[in-house]
Amino acid sequence: MFATINRNLLKSIMLFDGVFSLAVAAVLFTLPGPVGAIVGPHATPVVLHGFAAFFVVWGVFHVAVGRQVRPSPAAVRIAIAGDAAWLIGSLAVLVFASGGLTFAGMGLIALAAVAVADIMLLKQIGLGRQQRAALA
Repeated sequence: MFATINRNLLKSIMLFDGVFSLAVAAVLFTLPGPVGAIVGPHATPVVLHGFAAFFVVWGVFHVAVGRQVRPSPAAVRIAIAGDAAWLIGSLAVLVFASGGLTFAGMGLIALAAVAVADIMLLKQIGLGRQQRAALA
């Protein structure tokens, strides 16, 4: 299994990011109250539904790109740029809006930022492998 994932790293990470994003959207749409209570007073149902809608679009985009025989380098670069923007936004929230977050909310945002950074790195590695393979 790991050999297949390694051989198809870019496809695998794009599909994983898409499926995970859709799962997060489902949680945010169905449980905004409990999630908001954990994160803090700024995480209102309206805000969480907005994030959920974003995660639906983000997830569908990733699944579509991940299902391609050879993921589009331009689309992968868009995904990497989106991940970088998410990281910057997460840091901004932690620095400038931490007063509206619970300790658990700050931890969730920090944990999500680390996960996004890891996924972004895997996308970069996968894109580099795909480009080297195309040149060989």
